[in-house]
Amino acid sequence: MKRGQLTLALDNADAVYNDIVVIADDIIKHYLWEIDSLIKTATEKDNLSNDDIRHLILQLSLKSYGFSEIKEKSALKVECAEALRKEKYALKFNETDGTVAYKENQATISSTDEILVEAIYNLVASLFKQKLEEIHRIVDSLKSILVSRNMEAKLSSELFTE
Repeated sequence: MKRGQLTLALDNADAVYNDIVVIADDIIKHYLWEIDSLIKTATEKDNLSNDDIRHLILQLSLKSYGFSEIKEKSALKVECAEALRKEKYALKFNETDGTVAYKENQATISSTDEILVEAIYNLVASLFKQKLEEIHRIVDSLKSILVSRNMEAKLSSELFTE
């Protein structure tokens, strides 16, 4: 493969990626804006009080509860997209005359949009899964901070009472 052809192929892949990643980002933002806002607020604040941490744990846990359903439904969208891609491929394959290789090529070309939709929903489902896992990690970290602070306060109070 010549360098010019490789550059063109890379440019084409980048162009398709840039088009479809915007779609995936829009889907993700629609469902995650509240969670992202909570985390952003927490990271912008220099010193979170214990009450702030408790509130954040509660809010993230509640959001996580609702978001887990969305995550699971996104897996269903992946299955739907895959089924539609396979259907389009099969229909085009069956209606095309020629050798098997030619029919496969035509079916693949005809189902490119469905292939990309499936890729988008695979990405969204994967990112939803990752985000939910990260929410749980953040909540666990916040709990650890509270436990540490409580232990430090207890030790401090014991030192002063002796």
